[in-house]
Amino acid sequence: MELSNPMREQVFATPGALLKGFDALELNARLAVETPDIYRTRRVVLTGSGDSWFAAKAAELSFWIDAEVAAEIRSPLETGRYQSQLYPRRELEQSLLVALSNSGGAARVAEAATLWRATGAKVLAVTRNDTGRLAGIADRKLLLPVPELPNAPGFGPYLFAVLGLQLLAIRFGEVKLAMTMDEAQALRGQLKSLLATLERVVADLDTPTQQVATALAGRRLVEFVGAGPNYAVAEYGAAKLLEASGRHALARDLEEWTHLNYFDNAPAEIATVLVVPAGSVTESRAVELLAYMHKLGRSLVVVGGGAAADLAHKLGHAVLPIPAIDERWSPLLTSAAPALLAAHLSALDGAAYGRGGNPPWDDSLTAATVQQSAIWEPGK
Repeated sequence: MELSNPMREQVFATPGALLKGFDALELNARLAVETPDIYRTRRVVLTGSGDSWFAAKAAELSFWIDAEVAAEIRSPLETGRYQSQLYPRRELEQSLLVALSNSGGAARVAEAATLWRATGAKVLAVTRNDTGRLAGIADRKLLLPVPELPNAPGFGPYLFAVLGLQLLAIRFGEVKLAMTMDEAQALRGQLKSLLATLERVVADLDTPTQQVATALAGRRLVEFVGAGPNYAVAEYGAAKLLEASGRHALARDLEEWTHLNYFDNAPAEIATVLVVPAGSVTESRAVELLAYMHKLGRSLVVVGGGAAADLAHKLGHAVLPIPAIDERWSPLLTSAAPALLAAHLSALDGAAYGRGGNPPWDDSLTAATVQQSAIWEPGK
């Protein structure tokens, strides 16, 4: 199989793009929220759709650890039409809505930002589009310096959003005195150094993910399983497979898998990709689930390391190794595996990304499905 395809090329181009844009992104994160607004923020609510939701979930743990601020992830529909209308007003006024949209044009995200501003809450737009709809609604903006990349389901824009949010969390912690300036700068240096590691990870995973793609090509369903920040990676992996190849894919929280997916009546037809980095607090539970998955006859792939990877090797399953990394930052590395897997599976299938915009998917050509929806107004 020919290795080269636009999605693979985008994955390979992303580490260098992140490294080149790091200093600008760090400065943007430092200036994104004014100091008085950081002091007044008791809760951060992050919202976005698709890759933006995954990026928010991937960075949530960074806000808990580095910013020492309560953070939660909600869908734009819930954030706007429910939370903004029904949450205690005082809580909204002391919250910061971080609204993510790479294009800046997602209707539901713009709607949520509009509804939150109407309550008196502050809104921060995280976007690459300085003049887009979302940037015009928000109080402040964190611009993502995403360069032109090969046209394919997104990897670069998604990781720019993840990294931008992680840098924003550090800034919050620095201003709130959860850490010293020196400690904050050291964390920024560690994040920057991870980008060189990401470049090596992408290169090292390329051939193994191609081999896994070939082995899984006949499976009717691919499920991605993860926990914490790597539940976001599981969601991202399922989304990229749907976008890139049109294959049916889904994501499941690690614990919820035992309550739901465990009971599927055709386990031998399912490929399971388990994302669990070495040292994860969920590693022991992942090892238990691996034994169940193996007993059921699933085709298994472990993305990560540690005890789960060791058991997968012992049982004869594939492992896509990821170097040891702090769990809160692990999506920066673990996301490369599902992205490359989707790229290689779409190439094997000869699939057009997003079904090529052909009927009946032609509404997606103009982004009508996500950008041209009517904005809801309370009481109307």
